[in-house]
Amino acid sequence: MTAADLQQYIGVIDRMKSLLNSADFDQVFSLLTSDLPKSKQFLLKMELKRMAQPCNYFIDLRGHVDGDVKPYDYMGKTHYMDENAVKVFEAGLKQYGSFTLGLYEEVLNTENNFRVMHRKQTEDRVRDALQTNTAKLAPLPDSEERSDAHYATIIHFGNYNARRDERMHYSIDIELELDNSAKRVRASTTDLSVSGSKIKLQQPIKGVIGSIVKVHFTGLEQEFVLGLADGVSYKVVDIDQQSNNTYWRLQRQQNENEQQFVEFLQNFINANKRRYKVNLDNVSQSMLSKGYEQFYLPKTNTLPVFIAVKNSQPVPICALTTDYNKAVWQYFLDEQHQAVFISICHVKRLKRLLQQTSLEMSTTLYSFTHAVKGKLFYYSATREELSESEALKELFLGFGSSKPSWRVFHLSLLRTNAAQAEIPSTIPEQTQAKTETGLSSLIKNFIQDIRYIVNLTDITGSDNTFWYQTYPVDQQKLKLLAQFGHKKLASQPPCEAVAVQYVNLRSESRYLYKTAVTISDNENQAELNGHSRDFSSKGFQLETVLPVRFQKGDLLLLNLPDMQKISSKYELQALPYEVMAVSKSRTIMNLRAAEGTEPHVGRLFFQQLIQNNRAKLTLAEESPKYPGLNVALRNLYLNSQHHFALYVHRKGIRYEIDTIAKGSTGNSLHTLLSIYSKDPAKLDVSLILQNHATSLQFTQQLKQMKRFDNPKPSELLITVSRLTATDKPNLQCRYDYEFSSEQAKQEYVLNALQHNVLFCYKLQLSRTGRPDTDFIAPELSYISAYALHKAKQLEEELWSVAGVIDAIDISSELPWRFGAKTDLIQNHDQRKLTLLAQLQQPVA
Repeated sequence: MTAADLQQYIGVIDRMKSLLNSADFDQVFSLLTSDLPKSKQFLLKMELKRMAQPCNYFIDLRGHVDGDVKPYDYMGKTHYMDENAVKVFEAGLKQYGSFTLGLYEEVLNTENNFRVMHRKQTEDRVRDALQTNTAKLAPLPDSEERSDAHYATIIHFGNYNARRDERMHYSIDIELELDNSAKRVRASTTDLSVSGSKIKLQQPIKGVIGSIVKVHFTGLEQEFVLGLADGVSYKVVDIDQQSNNTYWRLQRQQNENEQQFVEFLQNFINANKRRYKVNLDNVSQSMLSKGYEQFYLPKTNTLPVFIAVKNSQPVPICALTTDYNKAVWQYFLDEQHQAVFISICHVKRLKRLLQQTSLEMSTTLYSFTHAVKGKLFYYSATREELSESEALKELFLGFGSSKPSWRVFHLSLLRTNAAQAEIPSTIPEQTQAKTETGLSSLIKNFIQDIRYIVNLTDITGSDNTFWYQTYPVDQQKLKLLAQFGHKKLASQPPCEAVAVQYVNLRSESRYLYKTAVTISDNENQAELNGHSRDFSSKGFQLETVLPVRFQKGDLLLLNLPDMQKISSKYELQALPYEVMAVSKSRTIMNLRAAEGTEPHVGRLFFQQLIQNNRAKLTLAEESPKYPGLNVALRNLYLNSQHHFALYVHRKGIRYEIDTIAKGSTGNSLHTLLSIYSKDPAKLDVSLILQNHATSLQFTQQLKQMKRFDNPKPSELLITVSRLTATDKPNLQCRYDYEFSSEQAKQEYVLNALQHNVLFCYKLQLSRTGRPDTDFIAPELSYISAYALHKAKQLEEELWSVAGVIDAIDISSELPWRFGAKTDLIQNHDQRKLTLLAQLQQPVA
């Protein structure tokens, strides 16, 4: 859509639409814009070039517009549009000359589009609020008074509650002896185990955590001869007040004279645990944590790089890779395929991060590369490093963003230690299999020096890059950028890529194999040469020397000349395969055998090839160099990270967001949402769901996504009014798709930086597959043995997960993107630190 600040030039834009691909474009554009400032000319030309880009998207307005949607065929593709959209589409074809991105956006922004209607309503609401008072907004009512609260359960990553003994729900009368007093206090147990108990007091008593009490099991002594006239010593470990009831958690103290009582309790619990319910809360919670972790980790775009400290120097030794963060790993591989993280994560940079006092030790990392004589040189700078010189900042951002290798990363630093690499058992000891073992000595030696994890998340976007390109570049000063270049090291320490271990959702194994392939399509008989990267009986991954123009859904004919030499039984010519995916470089394609009425000859050939040569073939899934290392790194990462993740559950035909994941400490978004959340086990997410409008937005995206699709990005902006002595802060949120243009978003951001406190989060929506039941099998089996209905309920909860949203805090990147002045940013950052410090103070 046309930007708000370009509306006055709408006549120029409409005039130029028909000349977008014409040879007269530059001449006519110069004549029409000769009286405009260079900056406006630049913005207009960039907007027009963007609108002129060819578009291959399918238009599907089913469920998106207030109208009757029907199929519409154009250039061999079937779109689904209503009458209004068809009129806009056909009129646009005459203006643009073809199906372009500008035309696509016009069709998706008709007046009867539900998203457009909602955006206009939101804009009116925000405009009214801003006009009322832009400097200070009225506080929201307390959470208990809010009828639109929507609470989500919190799942704690890496938090496995291990118990040594089974706890049985069992109520029996007891008496407490406090401080060797002759007076006893009546109470009753609510659960009982060999090592402890939870008791309910029958009268209010002031207890002290850490004190020792004597427990007399009067109820048991009526049925059994215990011989415990002096009682049993217990330590008070927790006191919980619920309504009018007081509960104490007790831990039995070790005493050799009570061995007989220990044996009695063990036998008593074993004999009665089928009669009385076993407490499964801890095992159930651990099972859910592990299940949700296995949904999140394979979908993350964040690359964790593990830093060991050797001879007082940080050394990156490995990184945990997924299908979605491999692009970050590959970006930092030089011409010799060696990772350059030791240059990126150098001592000075890490020390500066460690000195931060904020909730999250993080920064923004800007990077680009330069190739000279076959060698690849890296240039990088953090936000703090560039802040030291305004001229260098503008030079680095302006020049770097013009390079194809330009990247913007969110970089955060986590503390860790080798002790966190092992998952504690989540099942009571007496039920564990005897074959369970810990980490091998090889793994322990490998990870023993790991002290930090550096998280790198690619937050580059085409819109971001456009804004950075507006920074002025003085070509005469480019030599000053040499100080940000990383020198080639004579000896580079090895850094391993370790793949995340999770459930394999492929229908069959793939095997690495390189063989010549010639490709042609039905329309163009010209052949293209390439080679296979891997294969299965049902498909191929092919790589070509030259970029291809094929799209998903195209039908290709493959010839396998080298394979034909070893097979006389099958005719390996003109084999039909369908394009399933094409890489960004347009040189790698995933193909699937196109089945017809007759068996596919290629599938039959490869089935026999695999069957006869399975032992000789190499699986595409690489075998780990250190078996078990991926699990150890997984545990280190999940025990340290502080990301915010939302889970989308499918319940019938509806999708709901009612579960949140939290790391060891959480991040600023957890803090903001907790302002009006009274229950510490839940968070009120009504702010970011916007009366379920956002849920519908995510739902529509999720319905159109496949499991292997790249995440759908969006940005969430939250403005917080300043705190006063009495008022609670007021929060307002907007999503990037609610802005009419990038220029409107810029105005909103600059205004918020001046008057309020601004937070911004990049949200990555991914579609999930089935749960990793192998990973939670021990917990599921244990729960099933005592409460089958409970196990089915937990399993159904995990099976209902349809998507996961990873939220990355990019608040520090946004002001620079939109060119905010240094003094404005400094004042805003100080207000932000003050706000977070106040929010994190315990409530009196």
